[in-house]
Amino acid sequence: MDPQTQMDISNLSEADKKDLSQILQNESQKTTIQQSVHQLSDICFKKCIAGRPITDGALSRSEESCAENCVQRWMDTQTSIITKLQSMR
Repeated sequence: MDPQTQMDISNLSEADKKDLSQILQNESQKTTIQQSVHQLSDICFKKCIAGRPITDGALSRSEESCAENCVQRWMDTQTSIITKLQSMR
């Protein structure tokens, strides 16, 4: 990055530093959520839909049921992991 375009954050006020820190934290959380959704979509697509001919713009009953169960199991797993990590604190 060109040194002239880099911002020296040491010149920011404490309030601006706090705002910048909050923005960066929010963006990091958004990225984490997007990665999780992408991972979930990939897992459930491979499990329930991939390799089957797509004949319609909607999921079949079995595909829909499979995807619903896949998402629920994934969410159960995430909840279980969070609960375990919290208990370890």
